Amino acid sequence: MKENYHLHTTISDGKFKPEELIRLAIKRKFKTIGITDHYKFPPAFKEEKSDFYSDRDYRNLIKLRDKYIDKISVFIGVEFDWFSEHKDWIIKETKKRHYDYKFISMHFVKVNEKNEPIDLFADTFDDSVKKIGIKNLVESYYNELREGIKTGCFDVVAHLDLIKIWNKNKRYFSGDEKWYKRQINETLRLIKKENMKLELNTSGWRRECKEQYPAEWILKEAIKLKIPIIVGTDCHWKEHLEFGLKRAKNLLERLK
Repeated sequence: MKENYHLHTTISDGKFKPEELIRLAIKRKFKTIGITDHYKFPPAFKEEKSDFYSDRDYRNLIKLRDKYIDKISVFIGVEFDWFSEHKDWIIKETKKRHYDYKFISMHFVKVNEKNEPIDLFADTFDDSVKKIGIKNLVESYYNELREGIKTGCFDVVAHLDLIKIWNKNKRYFSGDEKWYKRQINETLRLIKKENMKLELNTSGWRRECKEQYPAEWILKEAIKLKIPIIVGTDCHWKEHLEFGLKRAKNLLERLK
């Protein structure tokens, strides 16, 4: 009964082709996988990631899903980065194709009117903190995320608290502070209101923060609110396909 709902391929920034991924998942006895490649970026980003997830790629996924339907369930998903200043463009793009589910995620945060990457480099993140302060950075992150959730265009929030990626040993914030919990609880209530799901993303265990996304206390609150939770490894490499799945399953069983 192995499942993984967050997988990337060469359609975006994954390192192996969609059919290679499907065959590997079959070999490793997966029941269900979800291919959720990154969607292209808004035109304002010019050439950056402009070739992600073409119409041809989408059509090929449908063919592959049907080709292997007797061996594995393949869901066709997508991961959209949210940028509030490109709201109209993103909403329009989310409606161009039918997906089994759509992730909304935040990989950038607004710093003095400029979108700065969150998860690429520790030094870049530290520079952002120095410019506007960690509280402002975190609140900007969750404010932006909620704007995207309110559109009603998405089904799942991916790696909710990615903002903690460089927060090893609570270097920047504890996560127990009232202002932080207020941001989380407001976001969870909105997820519930929009009938969305939350992802338990195992990739945090292989990143500097050494903790799954989201934190355990957030998962507990989501369960209290009866928000459905799906599990994904944010797979880009073959060794990520099963990364942390057993650990995630045990965690959810303990929390429930």
